[in-house]
Amino acid sequence: MHLIILLGLVLRLSFIIKPEGLWNDEYVSWMISSTPFGEGFLQKIFAQCHMPLYYLYLKPFVHLSDTVLRLTSVAPGIISIWIMYLAGKEYSKKVGLYAGLITSVLSFLIYYSQEVRFYSLLFLFTSLSLLFTIKLLKNLSKTNLICWVASLILILLTHVLGIIYVSLNVFYVIYKKKIFNKKVIIAILIAGFTILPFGINILRMIPSSQWWGNFTYTNILFLFSDFFSPILTNNINAPSVFFYDKSLTLWLLLPTLIGVVGFIAGIRKNKGFFVILFSTIVIMSVLALSHIIVFITKYSIEILPILILLTSIGFVRLRKIGTLLLSVFVMFHLIAFFTPLYVTKIPRNEGHKLVGYILNSRTPDSVLFTYYEPDRFLRYVDLDNKQTLYISKINRFEYKNNPQKILDNIKSGEKLSVVFLDSVSFFNEEQTDLYKNTAPEMFITFSEIRNKLQRELNDNYKDFYVDRAGSWTVITAKKK
Repeated sequence: MHLIILLGLVLRLSFIIKPEGLWNDEYVSWMISSTPFGEGFLQKIFAQCHMPLYYLYLKPFVHLSDTVLRLTSVAPGIISIWIMYLAGKEYSKKVGLYAGLITSVLSFLIYYSQEVRFYSLLFLFTSLSLLFTIKLLKNLSKTNLICWVASLILILLTHVLGIIYVSLNVFYVIYKKKIFNKKVIIAILIAGFTILPFGINILRMIPSSQWWGNFTYTNILFLFSDFFSPILTNNINAPSVFFYDKSLTLWLLLPTLIGVVGFIAGIRKNKGFFVILFSTIVIMSVLALSHIIVFITKYSIEILPILILLTSIGFVRLRKIGTLLLSVFVMFHLIAFFTPLYVTKIPRNEGHKLVGYILNSRTPDSVLFTYYEPDRFLRYVDLDNKQTLYISKINRFEYKNNPQKILDNIKSGEKLSVVFLDSVSFFNEEQTDLYKNTAPEMFITFSEIRNKLQRELNDNYKDFYVDRAGSWTVITAKKK
């Protein structure tokens, strides 16, 4: 088991230094966590749609480097390998070793063990909940009950969608053990009132933050391929067809099929866990079809420990064939490490450090940020002596028809840099008219803003520099 943990550590530390810096979601984690308690910490949590525990966890590390911030996700990722071993060991030592090995090499878990986000920590808490669910079903002791309840509360305080998994888990345990006594009621009430103020706010926030993806059948297929294969596809938004790139067919299909075979073989006599997993997928699909959430794999991470456990049980039950399948499965993930496809080699194209490099080298007098506000870049660029302007999601409609007016105060001879995020402003003028009624409003709006601003720059500015890095374009010019 020590070698399995060492393997997981090596994979999680590989290419952990990201020259692009933190991208938006990671930057939000850092920005909220770095806010002092008395200067708006809780207000910033309430202004977005996630729970507070992760930001408290990250707080002691916010003044350290990007790499150290990423190591805060490596740590729970490594601990999770041991916890999944213990969960599997409740069935047999071989199941435990298989579960630990799968957890160690899964590309999905390795990717999120390098993200400055709550998913690695959430997987740890969900693994703990699985372990103590199994223990509680075997022995309704006070220790097991306390640890089980604590793990579920940790999930609720980390992820808003954790309520789906937690509710199903609680119903399952109550059904199996026929427990619904005073202690259980008190525990449920405590958990409920703990998350209630955050939950109410999040229900209000979620729809407005989930504008960028549509649900199709491929989301379900990519859920399993993201969990089982070395290729991550639905960690942002799924393509409309499963075999979107023929060169990736083997990488996507074979490990996924192997994992599914083991999973199906492991369902027998574990139907309760399967019901939790299946029901979570159904509920999330309904929410996605109702346009309440976007169905992406990381939002379903609570079911991954169950998936790993049932797959490990299945491989053990398949005996020699199962051992062979597991070996091929692990081989795919290890071979992928030596290819450009490997998850720790995926560049953070929206990393804010890329913008910092450009602005620091161009030294403009004024900067206009589009889509994000200026404070999203303060970790990498000093804006104290610069005039900062922005057209963001918050004020976009004020400038949609005439974004040029935001530049009225730029004086002749001043150097201006305009920052565009290419991934949300990629339509030209013809395309914005063509897709106005079908594409997400945000893409259309920021594409229109970009096109109009570029016309303004061409008409009234000179001495142009156009810098492109990752998903960013920064145009720097002097006003005539």
